[in-house]
Amino acid sequence: MTRKIIALTILLLATACVPPIVATPPQEPIKIGFYSVTPQIEWNRSMMSTRESWTIDGYALQALRFYTVGDGQTLSGQTDPDGKSPAFHKSMLPNEIQEFFVETLAAGGWAKVKPSGLKPAKFGSLPGFRFSFTMVEKDGLEYEGMALGAVKDDELNLILYSGTKLHYFPKYKPAVEKVFASISM
Repeated sequence: MTRKIIALTILLLATACVPPIVATPPQEPIKIGFYSVTPQIEWNRSMMSTRESWTIDGYALQALRFYTVGDGQTLSGQTDPDGKSPAFHKSMLPNEIQEFFVETLAAGGWAKVKPSGLKPAKFGSLPGFRFSFTMVEKDGLEYEGMALGAVKDDELNLILYSGTKLHYFPKYKPAVEKVFASISM
């Protein structure tokens, strides 16, 4: 009986640490920091202190992530006192931000991270940038992704979409393009 109570307690504590997941209404704008986006389709939304993440079929298959990164912070929104993790700096140009992103993924265990197609793009009404990328999970699964970003008030605002190359990335890419186009302030 005691083992069952301990197991139940551990299970309850573990689930208490998981951020709540809510469904996004497809045509209702969602506020993320200083801007809003319209989901286009129903996503499962998980909100954390430093970022927001959306998925449909599971984060290992595809994810749409929204980051706000301050000067001197890592992509996770933390500062690295040792300076060993890649950090954003407000003076970075788009190509340096792209490199910061690539270095962050590589440090996180992703292999063969290759960015491409860096170009200017609108982030709502702000001047921004976008690029594509490919990467390989440690087990060999290939992913594709795209990023849209802008720097406002010395903070990097970055929206990343990634999914498995064979099915999930292309399946939801049209909806994500509409999410990118829906940014309003």
